[in-house]
Amino acid sequence: MDGVKMNKKGPTISMSRRTALSTMGALAIFGMDSCFSYTWASIELDQTLEDLLVKKISEDSPSIILHLPEYAYDGSRVPFSVEVESPMTESDYVRQVHVLSERNPFPRIATFHFTPRSGRAFARTRIRLAMSQNVIVVAELSDGSVLTTSKWIEVTLNGCKED
Repeated sequence: MDGVKMNKKGPTISMSRRTALSTMGALAIFGMDSCFSYTWASIELDQTLEDLLVKKISEDSPSIILHLPEYAYDGSRVPFSVEVESPMTESDYVRQVHVLSERNPFPRIATFHFTPRSGRAFARTRIRLAMSQNVIVVAELSDGSVLTTSKWIEVTLNGCKED
């Protein structure tokens, strides 16, 4: 019988050989997931960009102002802000701003929605980054056009690990 048992020295954990072997097997199988997550992240990033009708990140748009530090010691809380210069009128405004990462386990970091009543297309938050990588911003405008920009950031500590 597996479980925690009490003796005179305190609690002891007992485990059958079958339980121990199945636990080690599960750890070996599910632990391998982290080895392949960055490959899957690049595939998911390509699919995400395709979903957003962006075939390739081309030159940076001067209309997008991206504030991101060059270096981040801790990737779990990186300050981030983005602003897209737009008149924000009924006929010309920013509909959505997507924030993507190249090397996070999941490439979509955030999506911000705007309307002409927003006044300006500006968002500020903290993001999590797994490692040094490009952070990509894709802005969808009301006329269907898409603007992109990206910025490289050096990250020392992984902010996406599970504790």
